[in-house]
Amino acid sequence: MSFTVDFYEEGRKNVRKTIILVMVFLAMMVAFGMIIDLIFGILPIFTLVFLSVALIQILISLSSGKEIVLKSVKARPLKTNDPEERQLKNIVDELSIAAGMGKPPDVFVIDDDSVINAFATGRRQDDSVVCVTSGLLKNLDREETSGVIGHELSHILNKDVLLMTLISALLGAVVIVQLLAFRALITYLRFGAIGAATRSKRSSKKNDNSALPIIAFLAAVAGLGALFSFTGRLSLLAVSRTREYFADARAVELTRNPAGLSRALRKIATTSAKLQTANVATAHLFISDPLKRRINNKTSFFASLWSTHPPIAMRISILENKTLTEIEAELSDYI
Repeated sequence: MSFTVDFYEEGRKNVRKTIILVMVFLAMMVAFGMIIDLIFGILPIFTLVFLSVALIQILISLSSGKEIVLKSVKARPLKTNDPEERQLKNIVDELSIAAGMGKPPDVFVIDDDSVINAFATGRRQDDSVVCVTSGLLKNLDREETSGVIGHELSHILNKDVLLMTLISALLGAVVIVQLLAFRALITYLRFGAIGAATRSKRSSKKNDNSALPIIAFLAAVAGLGALFSFTGRLSLLAVSRTREYFADARAVELTRNPAGLSRALRKIATTSAKLQTANVATAHLFISDPLKRRINNKTSFFASLWSTHPPIAMRISILENKTLTEIEAELSDYI
């Protein structure tokens, strides 16, 4: 399979598409509140509430999103007295200069020798972070590590990291609203409705339906939250897959060596274990799915809707200019 792409034009397209997705998602939050307001005739209470929740999520993400991600995966700062980690720092510095970055990103490490993986996070180029697992340092040679670091620097250069964090924040806001409404509904059904029924029985009133409006309201919020969460998750996953292909291409441009990244992806596919500190919220940030979900290696239409990363065999086939069938046959025992 041939690989030709205008890196800079594709980068501009990628940023425009992602910004549009962010705006659409923000509009969905407003629409979410408006629908509830119109159903119950209380406009604009929930419109303002959901818009406020989304904006607060964005502010939290912008102010401390990097620290939250690093803490959640139990990453630590680089040890400059460790030879392997010092070499990693040299690679990051060299490629940052080659990429024209004013300041190299800080480097963090996750202590897990069984996992080969990496990700980047941060708001801007000058406060960005590259994080790798200790397993990557122990299993990849210098060329392979350079390919992975080039991939992560590409995410920083392309502003993927900031945009993906913002999309995650918007999606997280909807999920929070959905969960709160669902739990409130369950709690009311277990205690509130039972109490109302008891009171109704005691007062000998027949056909007392006072609980129905509250149940309908909570069910509507939970149901709409689930619908918007589903739509938003599809948008997030679509952006995530697209940016991985582009970051691979940009890494090749930085390192002038597609073989380094393709060999690294092979080792990730064949030897890396699941990263225990990763979760669904952070998985899309990594160069390869840290949760090792098989759906990310499928090429069907349904799988492509739900995968956070493009199939690793497809990425290797592009980098090595080989057929997908050939790479899938080679990796059939692992993917």
